[in-house]
Amino acid sequence: MGAELEQKYVVISRRPWMVEARLTAQLRRAGYQVLFLEEKPQKDTYYDTPGLDILAGGGSLRLREKGDRRILTVKVPIRAEGGTFLRREEELALAEGDDPADFLRACLPQVDPKGLTPTAVVDNRRRTYEVVRPAGGRFELALDDVCYRDPATGREHRERQVELEAVAATGADLEQVVSALSLPELRPAQESKYQRAVTLTRGNDATG
Repeated sequence: MGAELEQKYVVISRRPWMVEARLTAQLRRAGYQVLFLEEKPQKDTYYDTPGLDILAGGGSLRLREKGDRRILTVKVPIRAEGGTFLRREEELALAEGDDPADFLRACLPQVDPKGLTPTAVVDNRRRTYEVVRPAGGRFELALDDVCYRDPATGREHRERQVELEAVAATGADLEQVVSALSLPELRPAQESKYQRAVTLTRGNDATG
């Protein structure tokens, strides 16, 4: 079992493509090395019970498809505050024909794998950077062009997000790099992508 520590933002701007340049420049001025890694599309399908029991507990079950890779991920919250998320994370790489039932029972013992259905789809074009400072940690910066979709109704919602994930860094390192990000267009996200997908495509329907 691993842990994921990251800071999430929603981009509030009529010119979101300009935020990327300003953000990377701001990090460089703060003493971080910023190296562009890649731009790739990825598709995340979230699964839950009909009653959204995983969502109710603040967790998520996600199948990520990125190129030829298919990764099943379970996330369980430890702490979320001010856009900073600390979660326990378990991953399983899936090959064609694999049955993840044992993995799901171990990670989500309260959930019947046979009762899981797709509850949200997130199509994302992600641009990633490596952000490093000697004695200041290593991070992955992701700029996401996101489309949330309810698979039952087809209802969609689009937004831009920024994520800064600690790759080899402490909580203090993350706080330090976050303090360097003062763009007014970045609003700390109070919800995970799964929570936002359900909230923004279902509205009041998500709570019954």
